[in-house]
Amino acid sequence: MDFGGVGLESLLIVAILVAIVAFFYSNLGLGGGQLYVPIMDLFFVSLFMRDIVPLSLTFAFVTMATATYTHNKKGLVDFRLGLTLGGAGLLGVAAGVIFTSSAEEGIVKAAFATLLVVVATKMMYDLYKAKKDNQTSPTSFTMKRRLAGMGVSILTGFLVGSFGIGGGVVSVPLIIYVFKFEPRKAIGTSALLGAILTPAAFVAYFLAAEPGTAVDLDIALVLAPIVFVFAIIGSTWGLQKLKTKMVRTIFTLGVYLAAIEMIYSILFT
Repeated sequence: MDFGGVGLESLLIVAILVAIVAFFYSNLGLGGGQLYVPIMDLFFVSLFMRDIVPLSLTFAFVTMATATYTHNKKGLVDFRLGLTLGGAGLLGVAAGVIFTSSAEEGIVKAAFATLLVVVATKMMYDLYKAKKDNQTSPTSFTMKRRLAGMGVSILTGFLVGSFGIGGGVVSVPLIIYVFKFEPRKAIGTSALLGAILTPAAFVAYFLAAEPGTAVDLDIALVLAPIVFVFAIIGSTWGLQKLKTKMVRTIFTLGVYLAAIEMIYSILFT
């Protein structure tokens, strides 16, 4: 196999790290792109962001599709809301792909690092305030809530297309705060939303990319099955055992670390 100049040692390290990410992020309705991207950016030094984004989208789709399956087995996915938000989110995907394909790499990295810091800080604030979770999930919504949700879904689609992430950093808070869902059902529904948007972003990315752009299939074929297995294990175990606060704390610290790595990459590479 040809890994595009990536050494076997780097590939092994990334395989271990993406397995850990898939294990935990499948419990949060997140695709894991917040960490898949900086992990590959750090260890796959021969690849550019235009190479890393489609790989991240592949892994994010696997993570979120798996999380959708395991959460749906527990009745924790609202398909009607997820499909509605997914339709709106598709509008933002194309804009996000164009942004990543045409902007300078430093700008893309800076925007991504800013996103990571904002998200992690918001989650840290929520943990500090110990805000109580919703206990139920409504089945009907006002037009105002629907329009607000669709607007934020467009932003989610933009983030998916721009940064190769699953979009859960926006869609999970959206479903919790706007639609008043209890966290586990918000996570399951967010996973469905990401499973819709990530393949759309993947297709749009290649339609907008320069001629000759291609996903590194060898890397994808090695790492995607690892992501799948650990996402299945992680989400199944997490639904039974893992405390939401513990996972959110680990996630928050991980996002801060990812932001630091991306900022380091901007300043010193």
